[in-house]
Amino acid sequence: MMMNRAEALKAVQETSFVMVELNEYLNTHPACSSGLAAYQQAMDAHRAAASAYAAQYGPLLATDIGAGSSWQWVETPWPWELEE
Repeated sequence: MMMNRAEALKAVQETSFVMVELNEYLNTHPACSSGLAAYQQAMDAHRAAASAYAAQYGPLLATDIGAGSSWQWVETPWPWELEE
């Protein structure tokens, strides 16, 4: 399913939020196997969402740019810029 830019960015933000919350939980429950499994699942979902966003709309982070002949980071709109 093809998402528009706002939907794709929201998916990245949502999965990032879940990872932060699970990280906080695991700080107080480090041996919780279901928490660890949920964190791994959230991390996989976040990687997939970030990768899908970057493939369609450009890099979210400077570390996401590929090797090339130009600095691609500034060639696309910033993630927070609204398209009209």
